[in-house]
Amino acid sequence: MTCDHDLDPEYLYPSDAELLDIFERDDTLHFSIALPCPECEQALKVTARAESIEETDLELPLDDAEERYD
Repeated sequence: MTCDHDLDPEYLYPSDAELLDIFERDDTLHFSIALPCPECEQALKVTARAESIEETDLELPLDDAEERYD
């Protein structure tokens, strides 16, 4: 089954996404992310390109990331 729905960010949640891979293509950092389509629940693999890299105040390691969304 092919999913042709547009991905509306209003219905996408960080807790539903899983980071699959981090790789370099054309000297640019890319990420592969798995997430469900909000309309049909089809599993999707999305590839995103890093447009900026900035320092953050998050505590490392990120193992307790789920606590940020409670």
